[in-house]
Amino acid sequence: MAQTDGPSMFGEPEEPEVHVVHATPAVAKPVTPEQRKAWALRSVLKVFSTKVEPNYSQPWQMCPQRASTGSAFVVDAARRHILTNAHVVSNATAIYVRKPGTAKKWKAEILCEGKVCDLAILTVKDALFWSEDLKGLIFVPEPELQASISVAGYPVGGDSLSITKGIVSRLAIVRYSAVGRLLGVQIDAAINPGNSGGPAFADLENGQVAGVAFSKNVQTSTDNIGYIIPMTVVRHFLDEFDAHASYRGVPAPGFNTQDMENPAQRAYLQVPEGASGVMVVSVDPLSPASGLVQVNDCLLEVDGQPVADDGTAVFRDDERLEYSYLVRRLHVGDNVELKLLRGGNVVHASYKLEVKDHLVPQLHGVDSTPSYFIVGGLVFTPCSAPFLDIMFARGSRTRRVDLPVPVMVALTADKEFRGQQVIVLVQVLAHEINHGYKYSVTVCESFNGVKLTNLKHLTQLVDSCPSDFLNFGLEGGRLITLSRDEAVKHGPSILAVNAVPSDRSDDLIKVPSEDDMLVDNPAAPATTEPQPQVVA
Repeated sequence: MAQTDGPSMFGEPEEPEVHVVHATPAVAKPVTPEQRKAWALRSVLKVFSTKVEPNYSQPWQMCPQRASTGSAFVVDAARRHILTNAHVVSNATAIYVRKPGTAKKWKAEILCEGKVCDLAILTVKDALFWSEDLKGLIFVPEPELQASISVAGYPVGGDSLSITKGIVSRLAIVRYSAVGRLLGVQIDAAINPGNSGGPAFADLENGQVAGVAFSKNVQTSTDNIGYIIPMTVVRHFLDEFDAHASYRGVPAPGFNTQDMENPAQRAYLQVPEGASGVMVVSVDPLSPASGLVQVNDCLLEVDGQPVADDGTAVFRDDERLEYSYLVRRLHVGDNVELKLLRGGNVVHASYKLEVKDHLVPQLHGVDSTPSYFIVGGLVFTPCSAPFLDIMFARGSRTRRVDLPVPVMVALTADKEFRGQQVIVLVQVLAHEINHGYKYSVTVCESFNGVKLTNLKHLTQLVDSCPSDFLNFGLEGGRLITLSRDEAVKHGPSILAVNAVPSDRSDDLIKVPSEDDMLVDNPAAPATTEPQPQVVA
């Protein structure tokens, strides 16, 4: 309470009210750099997730529950948006966040998850969480090489906020997920488990963020190689959420290419002197590019940007990236303009981009879900990348060495028609009726001489089989034969012994439609809409 009957600590007042003015200098203390940084660090949160992962090797059950931690930060306080990595919260049954320097954990929910770009938006509904002065951090464009970076988060080794410093080493196209090769920033600041989802500051005092920490190179021959998700990828994700309230993924060009640096090859393709590009080696028959782009075309430009013979395009001044970034920075439904060389003549193609429909699904919850069918102890499932990850869990870079050849071929093949699946015999639940069959992870190609289109097709053929025998044609001409009557008789006991609740997953209980099976004309075009024309 102000005194009016004597001199104050700031001098003798002329009027009783003057003490209010003289009190102001006591509040306006110099702001230290630590205080300027503190507001930004208050927005860096620790994430606590409890997860239950799907079990693709035994799809009738889930994996054991586990807990993990990560990092996150506020990006929009007004809308109550928090940004983190998708892998921090994927398959979570409970998510909590905690502010730095506090003990209370607040329940959070997922608003949007983008597994392809490894980003997710969380929110906390409790208004008390936002009552403090939480501010959204600001993204800045991709930093220049050797720019300083400070990574904030909650890595292993402690429970409190940690900050590590480094520099930008380079920009490159890096793998985010099984289907996502996107722009990434390589840094030499330490990134460890628990850092995922935290901000990488370009300017800590002003709350400017260069990217989101998400991975590190763990090879024994490398040191100090970490990656952050830059503003370009984050902006793409946030724009998708703002426009569609979900994340639709990253578009694919619809074709594959190879470098075109050999002089003889350039001469064969009639590439003129001074021109550059890459050669088209395959076209996805279900993509919008089908009919517009052809094998042996030379891709010269994407949206007016020249493509070099080594498959790169200019990113900025003295930096080049794989030309695919020109396509993957666009949104699903955006139009792409291609300049092609075909038989020595320049042609132009234009079409709307779509997400690739993989023959072997790549991501759980995106294009893959656990599905199974059991008959006579034979367990069948669609081949998928999550399934292969479990069955050949030796790291995504080495697992292909152990894959059966037909499965390896399927990984790079394109679908011939919508709904097509590669059916795999996962295992044989041992019983006297299937004695002698010891196959596992073997492609099943036919049933009683009928070529299979997908798992629903197989279930229908088995359910409606009038024959006394069930013949499953496997890869390489091998055959499994079961007695239909014995399979029906002993099926329930096989399921009971192995604690399997049903002979099929829920998605197969519904009778499949003709569109699901595509039995009559599996090679029919996926759409009857008129195709756009190539303009010379």
